[in-house]
Amino acid sequence: MQYLQIIVILTTLIVGLPLTSMAAASDATEMQTTPADQAALPMVSGEILKVDPGTGKITLKHEQIPNFGMPAMTMLYKAGDPAMLEQFKPGDKVRFAIDKVEGALTIVSLELASQ
Repeated sequence: MQYLQIIVILTTLIVGLPLTSMAAASDATEMQTTPADQAALPMVSGEILKVDPGTGKITLKHEQIPNFGMPAMTMLYKAGDPAMLEQFKPGDKVRFAIDKVEGALTIVSLELASQ
């Protein structure tokens, strides 16, 4: 009986250790876009409702954002570079790309939409 318990424990350790290391490795390779990937981010159409260069934030009414599975909505976003907001005003039609930067959805690209 004691041998059976030892075999069960050893089998659990032999099988369990590789599985836990595989799980840890999959967490480390979680998909995270970086500035080098910005060209691959989808450009989304939207309209500026409010710009606050002082806080570096902008409110956009936008279409679906496919890379985050986000439906069309109105939302406040942080600008990756607050200086990018200086040239925009409420009512402007824009195209933009967002990415997750330090845990927050952040605008990494913003341009006027072609008329």
